[in-house]
Amino acid sequence: MALVVGGKRVRPDIVFTRAKLAVFVDGCFWHCCPIHGRQPAKNTAYWSPKLQRNVERDRAQTALLENNGWTVLRFWEHEPVAEAASAIVVRVAKVRPM
Repeated sequence: MALVVGGKRVRPDIVFTRAKLAVFVDGCFWHCCPIHGRQPAKNTAYWSPKLQRNVERDRAQTALLENNGWTVLRFWEHEPVAEAASAIVVRVAKVRPM
């Protein structure tokens, strides 16, 4: 779902509008995971700036959302799904008690 926040378009993977919660699941390659991310050995003139722009966009989108009252949760693709889901449930429950 795309959101327009502060005049900018943001595309979280999951959005809980009532809880103002945006969830992103970041791929290790595309978002430069400190554990699994790697820089390609070929075509570095293309890939290095591309991946750096992704990281910068992630930071800018997180700041934009948080500055507009949203909570942002980011998970790496390698994180256990159950742990990510639990963190999401806890956050949504703070806004909308079950």
